[in-house]
Amino acid sequence: EPFSFFLDDGQIVVTTGYRPSALDRLRATTLAERFGGVVVDRAGIDALFASTRADFVYVVGRHRDEIVDAAGNVCFVQEGMLPTKLGEGARHPFIRALGVDVESVVDCTLGLGHDALHAVCATEATVIGVEGSVVLHALLEEGVARLRRKYAHAERIALRFGDALAVLRRMAARSSDVVFLDPMMSRAKKSAPAFALVRAFAIPDRASGELLAEAERVASRRVVLKLGKGAPLPADAPFAFERKELGAHVVYWIHDVTRA
Repeated sequence: EPFSFFLDDGQIVVTTGYRPSALDRLRATTLAERFGGVVVDRAGIDALFASTRADFVYVVGRHRDEIVDAAGNVCFVQEGMLPTKLGEGARHPFIRALGVDVESVVDCTLGLGHDALHAVCATEATVIGVEGSVVLHALLEEGVARLRRKYAHAERIALRFGDALAVLRRMAARSSDVVFLDPMMSRAKKSAPAFALVRAFAIPDRASGELLAEAERVASRRVVLKLGKGAPLPADAPFAFERKELGAHVVYWIHDVTRA
């Protein structure tokens, strides 16, 4: 799909690291065009905010891409708690929800890719990762490629830019074992500063009945919906979630398509 820009609030500029390569400059220019922003010469971050009055700076760095806000909070694609999660193996509630023998997953709400990376490293699955935010997708382009150097299984993540509902509609029925949804706005507002940065760019969609119906059509085994503890299930869901797996702060609600 064509890249389209959505920002909850504020303006963004793009810069590079110090002494950027020609490729860094080209990527910065390309991203600024996608974002509807401008490229500015690199200076100290505080100086950039003062001179541009931007709310966010996207940095095409020598070692990674990152987003910085005026308070100094930084957001980039990283492994996070993956080593700890992998230590739990098949006991982790996310893996129990997907199924240890899962072969294919559509992650409709990729975010920074934590769940997708966990899925491919803990199972033999391939993941189609859908992200509708042009800024988060840009971070993922760089971040997933970087993580492949440490986690070879990250090669199994295929990025797809676009609206989740539109992407699912183009997929064949029963073409993926699992369709996974993690609506960003189902979580508590109180969170780490980096997560607040993600919220600024995330698409604020919920798991609508229409989206869940398409997820059920595409899934051959199950639909998994990740919600914050205490968050209500969608009132217009076209099916029941027959079971669940409990995480520390989230619930993985599971609808088994084979039982439908």
